[in-house]
This record gives sequence, C-alpha cells and structure tokens, in this order.
Amino acid sequence: MGIQVPSVESAEQAREIVQAAKYAPAGSRGGCRFVRASKYSSIERSEYFEQANRTLVIVQVEGLEGIENLEAILEVAGIDIVFIGPYDLSQSLGVTGEIDHPAVQEKMREVIAAASEKNIVVGTFVDTIENAVKWKETGIRYLSYSVDMGIFYEACRSIVSAVGGT
Repeated sequence: MGIQVPSVESAEQAREIVQAAKYAPAGSRGGCRFVRASKYSSIERSEYFEQANRTLVIVQVEGLEGIENLEAILEVAGIDIVFIGPYDLSQSLGVTGEIDHPAVQEKMREVIAAASEKNIVVGTFVDTIENAVKWKETGIRYLSYSVDMGIFYEACRSIVSAVGGT
C-alpha cells in the first residue's frame, strides 16, 4: 500500500523517493511486473501499473534540517503523508526524549500547519493515549501508536500490578 522513508531532510531526497516508488510517467521505478505485488503477473499489466502508482509515499521529517526545508519538501509532487518523528526531532533540538518539550511541540505544530495548507496528510508517533488524542485534535490523521512489544509490556505490567505482583 505504501512506502515510508525515514530521515528526509531535503526536497531532492523527497523527489528521489517519489521517483523510486512510482512507475512512469510519475516516476522511474523499474518496470518489471513479474513480482509479488502483481501476483507474479496474474494481474493484467495495465491494471497492475495503475494500481502500483497509487502507492502511498510517506516521508518522515524527523529533524531540524528537514523542518527548515519543509516548504521545499512539500512542493514535491507525489508526497501523500508527512510523518513527524517526535523522538528524533527532540534529539535534533537538543532535548533528547522530551517529546512534550515546548520546542518540540512548536516544531510539530509548524509542520502540521504547513502541510495542512498544501492538503498533505500529517502523521506522527505517539506512545500515550493522551498524546494520541491531543495530536488527533490538532489535525494529525495518521497516528502510529507505540510498538508491539511496548503495548505487550504495558498490558503485562498492568495485569501483574492488578494482581499485586512485582
């Protein structure tokens, strides 16, 4: 359904990503249709290439350099979602791990505003329900919640705590 690429810092990188993800005329992806995505050629060729060019292109803007180049990145045709990496952004801003720090929050809001003006969907990573609700209310439409092992760990910790274990 799509490709998500981390650490995008320039419009040139974004263009290269779109080119690699799309078939001509939208890109320059290799034209082999004998791949798993085309069910090893069982999908009629014109249908496959049309479907494949609907692949979502998600660029992760995770650092100050990417945000400084955001306007140019957003001008690249073919980007569907801009994903903010809050932890990497916090590190880039010198407040490693402090994703609720005002500087991190301000930069995230800048990305949301700029992308929204261009009708580009914005996504981010959250690891608390409170942050999921907060960012959804600010206009983020693509939320990545925690990671599988983190969710599993929290569930196990809650169970152990509920039964009085350590």
